[in-house]
Parts: sequence; C-alpha cells; structure tokens
Amino acid sequence: MLREVFCGDERIAIRLPEDARIVLPPEPVAALRDYAGAVRRALRNPEGSAPLQDLVKPSSRVTIAFDDPCIPLPPLWRDVRGQAIEVVLEELYRAGLDRDQVRLVCANGLHRKWTYGELRHLVGRRVWQEMGPERISCHDAEDPSGVVELGKSASGHTVEVNRLVRDSDLLVYVNVNWTSMNGGFKSIVVGLGTFRSIRCHHNVRTLEQGTLMDPERSLYHRVMEDMGAVVSREANVFTVETVLNNRIWHPLLAGFLSLTAGSGNGDRPLPQTAPGGGLAAKLVQSLPRRARSLLQDRLRSAYQPIAVNAGRIENVHPLTLEVLHLQQNTVVQGQTDALLLALPNLSPYSVFSRINPLLAMNMALGYAYNLHQRRPLVREGGVLILMNPFSPGFHPVHHPSYEDFYNRVLPETRDPHEIEDRFEMEFATKAEYVHRYRYKYAYHGVHPLYVWIWGVLAMKRLGRILVVGAENDEVVRRLGLTPARNLDEAYGIAQEILGKGFSLTLPVMPPIFCAEVQA
Repeated sequence: MLREVFCGDERIAIRLPEDARIVLPPEPVAALRDYAGAVRRALRNPEGSAPLQDLVKPSSRVTIAFDDPCIPLPPLWRDVRGQAIEVVLEELYRAGLDRDQVRLVCANGLHRKWTYGELRHLVGRRVWQEMGPERISCHDAEDPSGVVELGKSASGHTVEVNRLVRDSDLLVYVNVNWTSMNGGFKSIVVGLGTFRSIRCHHNVRTLEQGTLMDPERSLYHRVMEDMGAVVSREANVFTVETVLNNRIWHPLLAGFLSLTAGSGNGDRPLPQTAPGGGLAAKLVQSLPRRARSLLQDRLRSAYQPIAVNAGRIENVHPLTLEVLHLQQNTVVQGQTDALLLALPNLSPYSVFSRINPLLAMNMALGYAYNLHQRRPLVREGGVLILMNPFSPGFHPVHHPSYEDFYNRVLPETRDPHEIEDRFEMEFATKAEYVHRYRYKYAYHGVHPLYVWIWGVLAMKRLGRILVVGAENDEVVRRLGLTPARNLDEAYGIAQEILGKGFSLTLPVMPPIFCAEVQA
C-alpha cells in the first residue's frame, strides 16, 4: 500500500507492506468558544485556591512566568499564553495593582534566551505594548544574584530556582500542555530551575526507568513531585494550565500539509498513483531544498484551546492530564516487531532556529519513541526505521556546544552513562558556554548531553536503529545508527534480524499522539 509521510522538509509517498499497521491520531476535540472568558472563569473559580484577586493586595509584587516557545510544534500562529496573560493582567489591575508591581519572566530553564521579537510573538501585541521590554525578561539559570535555593526535597534533591519564585508575593505560572510530560511542577522546577537543580532529574538513572509520557509510572514525575513539594512550601504559586487540541494546521494549509483527511484526523490513504497532495503540495515540492526549509521555518500551527484550569498545581494538573489523555491517547493492541517513524524537521529546540543531527536523533529516540504509556509501541529487541535527512550542520549562535559534543564526544563514546560521568560537568561549567547562554542566545552548554541521554531507553531496548533518507551516511554512523539506501533495504535488514513475517507499525505524525499499548 502507498502512504504519504513527512521526511524532513519533504512530503513523500512510501510503499508499505499490505499487512502493515497504521496508527492514527485521535480526532481533534472541539475548541473552547470563548477562551478569554474561560480563563477569566478559571481565575475567579480556581481549584484548591481562593480567586486570583483575593490572593493579592494593592501593595503586592507579582511575577507572571510563562513557558518558552519550544512547544507546541510548530509555534502557534497566535499563542494562547499571551491571551491568558492578558486576562491575568486585567484581574490583577482590578485588584488594585499597577504595571510596575508586575514582572513577566519567560521560563526557559537551560534553553536559550529569546529575542524581543520572539518574546513579542509569544506574549502578543497587547501584552508587549503594556509590559515590554522593560518588564519582560528571560530566566537566567547562571545569574548568581538571580537564583536562590529553596531547600532540599524529602529525597535530598536541591531545589534551586529563579529568585522571583520566593521573593514575589505571588507567582502566577501560565503554560500550555502539549504532552503529558509538560506542566505541573515541572514548569517551575525545570523552567525556572538551574543546572544544579535540573541535573537531579535530567540524568541517565532517572530517564532509563521509563518514558516521561507516562506520569503514573515514571520516576521522572515522582522526582518532580518530590521537588515540587518544596516549591509549594516555600512559595505562593497560582498556576493557569491550558490544554490544546491536535488540529495542527489551519484549514487553508491542511489541504497540502495534513496527512489525515478533512478538518479532523480521519484516515486518508494515498490514491494508488504517484505522490499526491494537490497542486499546492506539488508546487511546494518543486522548490529547492533551501527554499522548502525556509518555508518550513515560517510555518505556524493552528492548535486550539480545549480546556483551562487555574489554582494550586496539586489540584490543577490532574485535571489537565485527564483532558490531555482524552485528546492524545490512542489504544493500540500489542507491540510491533518493527516501528517506522517518518519525521518532519521539527524539534522543540530548533524553534526559530534550525534542525541538526542531534536534534533529529532526539526527536526520534527521545520524543517519538517515548510517546507511549504502559509499554513501548515496538518490542524489546525490535527494529526502529527512521525516515529523516539528519541534515548536517549546527546553528552557530544557538547550538555551539552541540557542535562540540558531536565532533569531540561522539567519536569517543556514545554510551549515556560514560558521557554523563566524563563530560557533564565540563560542558555545564565551561566559561565560554556559560557566557553564550547568558548573553548570546545559546542553549546551555550541558543541553546537548541531556538531548542525547534522553534516547537512553531506545538505545537500551532496540535491536537495531535504521535510517532511510539521510543526506550523509557518515552523520548517521557518527550517531551510532545504521544507514539504509531505501525502505526496501531497511525492510531486508529488519527481516534478517526479526525473521520473515515480522510485524510493522507506522504511527502517522504530525500531530503527535500517545500510544496506550495493551498487552
């Protein structure tokens, strides 16, 4: 059978075995008709908390923290976080506060800081005109005067965060939940955390215990709750969590970007001819690769808010996860012998930037492989077939330590345990990388190590990882993966490993979804 998939910046037709299993995302949940009104109702009728206006006095100092634009993917055309912040500001002004008593902080954690233009896109024109740029800043995890230790968790983890978390009379956190690994205490512990604190959970021992997309069974989420208890004890936090549906494309773009039918996500098999997608898709495919890449960089998504809750994190986040489960989870019967992942050039860490080989690997082995609950979609010892160009090169401003990691560390070792032991402190503390993170819009020096070790589950459990469509086979080999000239060759290698009649599953993405794999 023929099927359309993404491979980097291209949409192509591939041939699948007739008995291949295709797993589709759920249909989009209907959007809230009045999002601003829903936010206002949530602020006035919160979960486990007094209304927002009752939490402040005219003399209060308030910090509004918000997620950075790494998610969702692609970035939203009009970001709902900005709309929510507008309503929060209105409620604070109604309570008697004025502009100079409120600060906005982008919770970028160890991600890069964002330019004024990027922040303006995220918070929207009205918030920027009211607060920017002097009342809007990015979190700086390396500013000694700007961070504070709140204490030790019950398990002995250091909880170190932006000083405004403790010093503000109220911290309002505004986020969007795009996956079940986001939101809750992670927003503060990671988004406003420091290397010293983040390394307590961004480590091999924690990540190899299970997927981050399964909060009920994940050690990572237990560590978040353990550290979050310190935040609850030492700070006054009010959270606003929004869940998005999976209507990724605006209807005007869906005709040549959607891999599923109509305005929803119904199955749309490819006609038994050459690649389809209509005239618009053919025109896009006729562009030079560089032009297609630039077009992809400017794509914006049309996800819609379907739920918003506000109040105490402990009360709000479970409600968020319930709605997210409804929108993203698909029940799948049984594991597969081989998993085919055909992925576009999208990564949370390439937003307003460019993809690189480490990010392509992370999107495959970190994100896509881990989009499961209960058990992985592909069995232990199975084969993963990746379709992506794994384009060489690194953004010189945003990813300098990535290039160093690729050129110096990977030729020596790919083992996550050894990499963590030998290189974590060096990359985290190197003066050049600290300077670039603080002042030059670069990702923190240690970030490529965390991107790499997030693939530890896939590396540990899979028998072979094959790559089809790579621009340069040497890049694939540097990552420890096996290049294949085409899908037929990949199927042949899989058959040598798994035997004749192996089962093959293709999850159709984007949009992303979570496979709830039954025994």
